[in-house]
Formats: sequence, C-alpha cells, structure tokens
Amino acid sequence: MIRIGIVDDDRDSREHLKQGIAEYASEKQLEYELEEFKSALAYLRATDHAFDMLILDIDMPGMTGIELGEKIRETNHEVVLVYCTNLQQFAINGYSVGALGFMVKPVQSYTLHLTMDRAISAVRINQSRHQEDADIKFVFKDGTISRLVSASDIDYVEVRQHYIFYNIKDNSTGERLVIKNRGTMQEAEERLSPYGFYRCSSSFLVNMKSVTAVSRMNVYIGAELLPMGRTFKESFMDAFSRYLAKKGWEDPC
Repeated sequence: MIRIGIVDDDRDSREHLKQGIAEYASEKQLEYELEEFKSALAYLRATDHAFDMLILDIDMPGMTGIELGEKIRETNHEVVLVYCTNLQQFAINGYSVGALGFMVKPVQSYTLHLTMDRAISAVRINQSRHQEDADIKFVFKDGTISRLVSASDIDYVEVRQHYIFYNIKDNSTGERLVIKNRGTMQEAEERLSPYGFYRCSSSFLVNMKSVTAVSRMNVYIGAELLPMGRTFKESFMDAFSRYLAKKGWEDPC
C-alpha cells in the first residue's frame, strides 16, 4: 500500500491529478490511498503525516510548496517529494529539499506516468530499507562479553549520570537483559534514531515497536512505565501517530 498526498490550492488541479493517479494505479495494479489538502497550512494542521509520497504545488497562499518542503524535511527525510506547478522557473528550487522532480501544469499523462514510476521505485527502496533495518545488529560490551543485539530487541535506553542502560528482550529466556555502558544520551540517540527510536523524556529513548500504551504522562513498555517529559511530549506523540498510521492502525487520539 502506497500513501499519496496532494497539496494544491487549486481544486481542478487536484482533481486532474487524482484522475491521472487512479488511471496509473489501475494500469499498474497499484494499491494506494490518497488524501488531498487545499493549502500547506491545511497539511501541517493534519494529525497524520505518514505519507510515502507528496505532490506539492509551489505557488500557494500563506506558505509556498518550497517552504512546506523545507518544513517537512526538518523531521522527515524519506517521504518522496514531487512538485507540480505552472511556475517552471521556480521548480529548480525544489531540489534544495531533495525533491524527486517536478511536473508542469497541466500535467500530461505521459509525464505523470514517468514520474509515478520513479516515485514508486523510490518508495519501494525506502520500504525495503525499513525491513532491513529491523534486523540490523549492534555489538555491546557487557562486562567481558561482547553481545550481538538486534535493534528490534532493544525496548528502551535509559541514561543515568554518565552511563547508558540498554534494556533488551532476551528472546531465549523471555527475561529482560540490561547492558550498562559508559556514554551519553546524544550518542545513543544518534546511533538508534534511524531505527525507530524516539525520546519521550530527557532520560529515556524508546523503541516505538515496543510501546504497548501511551497516556498523557507515561509511555508503557509492557508493565513498565516510563515518564513522558513535557519538552518531548509533542514530538513523541507525533512520532507515535505516524507509527500507527504506517502500520495501518487507527489512532484514537
């Protein structure tokens, strides 16, 4: 399933793109979901930003497509961005935010199909990389033992003074294994954030796959409660919502 978003203030342009994408999907037997937004601000106000591909107009009131692309790239470096505009002279600016390319309005069927081919290929690469990431392993020093640990087996990381505590599921015994290393939270975050780990407070870095419940004040890892820090609450909840959407689960929040 591919999730596609269209952000364009012109209704006719959105309808034209929707029809073209529907024809492409029918020809390619592509399963997809599509959502449209009439402005950049409408997109930013939405609670669900878990898109694989976004088609952005450039010339929009309030915030341009280029400015929206810059905002998106602050937190999301994977979503495939394509610009669709009648301002061809400005489309080159889209490459500053890593856009896949641009289409000139009115978009011709041939151009749309070529762009969709490239975009879907890029999405598939992102998806396959996430599958590979799930199995990536790290080597941790545990006293005199060097342990090989899968990123998916690390439930959360805690920092206390100058030590990092990796809380790990021991799949062979079902018990929790805690490995203590010297280090900083910044080092742990840089190492693990590419694999779905997010800060819920200044002291805890959480594997989103291990979260079993979230409240206003706590994050639950099974029966364990981790505090939700005020500074990190908004970014963590946004990441949690995106994770649920990626899984196709409904977010009651």
